[in-house]
Amino acid sequence: MSETSLRSIATTSKTRLSVRLANVALLGLAIFILTLINANSLLFPASSEIVYLVATALICMLSVIFLSLQNRAQINYVFILCALAIAMLMYSQMLTQPKDSGAMLTSIWAQLFFLSRPLALGLAIAACLGYLIQALRSEANLESHSHLLSLFAGTAYLGGEIAGSYWAFIGWGRSWSWSGHFFLSALTYLLFILVFHIPKAWFSNVSALCMGKAVVLGFISLLMLGYRLI
Repeated sequence: MSETSLRSIATTSKTRLSVRLANVALLGLAIFILTLINANSLLFPASSEIVYLVATALICMLSVIFLSLQNRAQINYVFILCALAIAMLMYSQMLTQPKDSGAMLTSIWAQLFFLSRPLALGLAIAACLGYLIQALRSEANLESHSHLLSLFAGTAYLGGEIAGSYWAFIGWGRSWSWSGHFFLSALTYLLFILVFHIPKAWFSNVSALCMGKAVVLGFISLLMLGYRLI
């Protein structure tokens, strides 16, 4: 093996290690921030925007912590997710930390409902990026990884809807009403389902199909972020 090849392998190994350390460091930072928020609040403020962003960053890091970094595409994937997580953590620190919480949040069903949103969002962002890189680089491992993350994201969102419906029933005596919130939630879940049911005949090849899935998941991510932060 030539000296150039050995140098290239060494550089790739160092990059892989650096990205992995950044992933773990950001994961620890997100957990630390959530711990501080919990310590300064009467009740874990799962409904607040700051927790929404920090928890989303945490899920993004968790979604790739066990991904084996076998090539440049996967290293870039984790690197970009780390950059997105840093952006969310930085923006969350510009928001005001809540000092108290409503009595209705004492229900475990309320906690499950609010925490299901950043869980689904973090998985959707990670899946969107994976499909996007796969479409550009034809990385089969990222495609299967993104497919699994999309499935988990849709399941988490549906679980949150079920928990929220039961929380509303025990709190107000009825489940969700036919309101704008309900229609937005239903639309978001239908888009999660669409990821798995986009007709392949609409696309010329697998890369184009993955790009289509990335667009749907990207729209879901922007919809969920915009609804909470704007």
